Amino acid sequence: MKKRVLLLVGIFFFLSPFFVLAQVGNDDAGSPDAKPVIQPGSDSTDQGNAGESQKCIDVTKKVSSVTSRYDASKERYMNAFENIYQNIDELALKLKNSGYDTTELEQHLAQYNVMIQNANRYYNEFRTGLENSKQGVCGNSDVDATQQFNSARAQLMSCKNEMLALRTYAQETLREDILNLREEIAE
Repeated sequence: MKKRVLLLVGIFFFLSPFFVLAQVGNDDAGSPDAKPVIQPGSDSTDQGNAGESQKCIDVTKKVSSVTSRYDASKERYMNAFENIYQNIDELALKLKNSGYDTTELEQHLAQYNVMIQNANRYYNEFRTGLENSKQGVCGNSDVDATQQFNSARAQLMSCKNEMLALRTYAQETLREDILNLREEIAE
């Protein structure tokens, strides 16, 4: 019970920054004194190089703070998902060595591992998109900074959705497999 509560609280804390990042671009855009988050492509030619330099500095700081915050959360929660995988894998191995049929659990664990890898891939693509967007704003690249930023946001949402799916899969599918094996052991 405690592990389930900790998992739910952990996922909540991991996912809440995703919602904040998704809203940052929408909420700050309407306020007159708000600084642009990472809205590349809205260059002001009358400010010249000083404006471009300041914009690059602002974007670099914002990207650094966002990525460091997300890196810490991602590491913490992906470790939790990987620990779930390892613990259930060890349990499946012990049960298999004891002569129980763990075929279904092993198949579901393989799917769970693929989902973990997908979440990691989506997150890495999110970070790459933010970095490319930053380089586009700073003039270090020929990429379209706006397109890269939008791509990064889409990858962040994909990562968030995959993590929600991981949580649900662990709670429903893997748990059900373990309960079925538990009933088999009790018989």
